[in-house]
Amino acid sequence: MAEPTASRFFVALRPDPIAARRLGQLAADLARQCRGRPLAARDLHLTLAFIGELPFSEGDRLAALLAGLPERNPGFAMDEIGRFGPALLWAGPEEQPVWLAEMVAAVRERLSGGKVKFDRRPFKAHLTLVRNARDRVGVERAVRHLHAKHACPVSHWRLIVGGSHPDPSPERRYLWRKLPAAAGGADAP
Repeated sequence: MAEPTASRFFVALRPDPIAARRLGQLAADLARQCRGRPLAARDLHLTLAFIGELPFSEGDRLAALLAGLPERNPGFAMDEIGRFGPALLWAGPEEQPVWLAEMVAAVRERLSGGKVKFDRRPFKAHLTLVRNARDRVGVERAVRHLHAKHACPVSHWRLIVGGSHPDPSPERRYLWRKLPAAAGGADAP
């Protein structure tokens, strides 16, 4: 496959593989209830800074800007289910850990120092589970029913640079780049 010319980039935390599978199953269950489109377990992430479209080759520079920040970070429970508007369901922590706010500030400071433009909206810790929910009654029922019942512990989070996949599918929407200190380059799995 030829290298794509551009990608929509973001800096995010990815949950450990076991938590990702659990959250992926939760996304599939929620999507069935509200006739939405679930994110696959391999695509789940908690965005710290959304950058937007840049040339694909900028991914390595973005990862280099974050070098030295902790790649592996402590875990916390995703114990809240919520929604943005009528069609997007998410999971997040009821109480945001202090280290997470510090990480967001550090990432945004590095991006600013590298003259990278990004969305500066206030940070709300959330991991998107379902997009395009079409059944509003199903959304309300799902959020009420699952809010407290499906806490998902995450043992650790990995800091990465994500970008849109050149050939997205339901199984894979994003490509991941590890930080240079963690061996760098695009993550194939």
